[in-house]
Amino acid sequence: MKMKELSKKILSTSIVLALILYVSIFPSNQVNLLSTQKSVVYAADNSTLPSNTKDGVILHAFDWSFNTIKNELPNIAAAGYKSIQVSPVQGTKSSSTDASNWWLLYQPTNESVGNAQLGTYDDFKALCTSAKSYGISIIVDVVMNHMANNGNADQLDPSVDSSFKDPSLYHNLGQCTNWNNRYDITQQGIGMPDLNTQSSAVQSKAIAFLNQCVDAGASGFRFDAAKHIETNIGLDANQPWAGNYWTNVLGNLHNESSLYIYGEILQDGTVDNVSAYETFMNVTASNYGYNLRSAITSNDLSKASGIGGLDQTKSVDYVETHDNYEDGTSKSLTDWQRKMGWAIAASRAGSTPLFFDRPTSSIGNEGDSLWKDSDVVAVNKFHNAMVGQNEYLRWTNNNQTMLIDRGTTGTVIVNDGGSTYLNSSTNLANGTYTNHGTASATLTVSNGTITGNIPANSIIVLYNGSTTPTNPTSYSPHSGYKVDYDSSTLLQGNTFTVYYNGALSNSSSVSLHWGSNGWTNPTNVSMTKRSDGFWQGTITIPSSATALDFDFTDGTNWDNNSSKDWHLQTWSNAVPVQVSPAPTSSKQVSIYYNGTLAASASAITLHWGYNGFTSPTDLAMTKQSDGRWMATITMPSGSYILNMAFKNQASTWDNNNSGNYNISATE
Repeated sequence: MKMKELSKKILSTSIVLALILYVSIFPSNQVNLLSTQKSVVYAADNSTLPSNTKDGVILHAFDWSFNTIKNELPNIAAAGYKSIQVSPVQGTKSSSTDASNWWLLYQPTNESVGNAQLGTYDDFKALCTSAKSYGISIIVDVVMNHMANNGNADQLDPSVDSSFKDPSLYHNLGQCTNWNNRYDITQQGIGMPDLNTQSSAVQSKAIAFLNQCVDAGASGFRFDAAKHIETNIGLDANQPWAGNYWTNVLGNLHNESSLYIYGEILQDGTVDNVSAYETFMNVTASNYGYNLRSAITSNDLSKASGIGGLDQTKSVDYVETHDNYEDGTSKSLTDWQRKMGWAIAASRAGSTPLFFDRPTSSIGNEGDSLWKDSDVVAVNKFHNAMVGQNEYLRWTNNNQTMLIDRGTTGTVIVNDGGSTYLNSSTNLANGTYTNHGTASATLTVSNGTITGNIPANSIIVLYNGSTTPTNPTSYSPHSGYKVDYDSSTLLQGNTFTVYYNGALSNSSSVSLHWGSNGWTNPTNVSMTKRSDGFWQGTITIPSSATALDFDFTDGTNWDNNSSKDWHLQTWSNAVPVQVSPAPTSSKQVSIYYNGTLAASASAITLHWGYNGFTSPTDLAMTKQSDGRWMATITMPSGSYILNMAFKNQASTWDNNNSGNYNISATE
């Protein structure tokens, strides 16, 4: 660390009662109630979050309180973040929540969870418990190198816990003045009293505190100022100051093998000993951060190559950290530059990207909103979808345009110049690809060449496009159904067509009234009358959508499914559960399962109910030649939601990460 010096969409009562009844009768370890936002019930989309913390994206919720984070968990999961890094949880020497006093959290008075700014131990534990239900990991920023000073760098603040006032717990060698000397930077202070990290007593205190965090539900740690705690290898091997802190402390953590651990190792090229730290933990890519900021401020994106001399698979990369922001290094970056840099960093292979949320008010509050910007979210989901794919970097347009190929399945294009026609080599498979981000762009790949118009100052996110996107006219709606659609096209960034032949079908005009994520940005789209009597309307699913909401209107009258509306879950990758035809009360529907259990299962059971898992029923599914599992049911009379979960022969459940698979049915 660097110190300071340095109106109409209302859920009906019947739905609420049905869902309350469901909670009381159905086991929570198998399926859970949908989350609710803006009076519309739908599941937060964490289905595409990686299972491994290292493979995901970290949101640095800088100075957010535990309760602030907990309240935002549905949105954080929907935005594609696998992990949340919380600010230091240890006690502080002042209760100030003034944003300018952020550094207080980096001068701890104890090694225990809970402080005046972020919340109590119970608040922290509740956050971790709730985060796990969304598939999110909590990473704790811990300060283990030093304790709080009293204004004099060598003297403890009076508020430091009595258990840390024994002088033998400190090096007592003064403050560092020679930052190019390995002994000095590890054995002397960096502005605060320096803990004697070779001491078994200091190590025991550290182990107890870190395990308190783990036992409360933490899934990993960032070690602040890790470079200033000695190792026993590399530059420290056989030196008088060598110590076993990292071996002993990390080796005694509960659930050690499942924790994600990284350290702040600011590279200096001389005494950082970074390769030694890489044997113990992942490390901050500080040189790459510098190069990336240089690239996005100089219109030369070629500077963003490499990873700053690190093992890419052991690095945490970023545009900026809290230190870069608070010391002014990165504060002048615009939102566009931050987004551009993020698109590059988070599209790379192997590394774990961290998005720093800038503070806007007092400590404890959420920062700015760029973390949930549509382009940022599109890149997050690209990152998650590309796990395991290699990378190939290209530059064109005088290095103002950068392409990051991931295997043959995805590419992110960052354009820091004016609008341009792209004609570049690519590893992408042949096909037509439509941007998952906000800029309007469709590109074509043929025999290793990608072509198309790229708007000025844009981020283009391409995947799920190895063939031309689904043609909305290729699907034939089922006769006798009021509403139908091709559920395989419920993909973020894809076109989606709704067919309607309900109560308004004899009107002179019909519009599809739709929104996403709880009726965000409601819009009317004119529908076209078909020769088979259906009205047809096509939309493009927003890249940030985790649910679609829709009704129908002729301009005067509404068909809103008896005040229930229609709500459908959307996906960033292949749709795990498809239905045909669209579920309708008293009619048959075939269910096709291709989720996480499908490939390896010898048997799959469909566990289904309706209107909040009323009358839950198990039904054996049949494996199809294409690898999917299929079962056909008849929707009960009066049903308006189809609820589903799946289990294999070992009773391992796929319940959409506790969100269930839930599809509106037409009454």
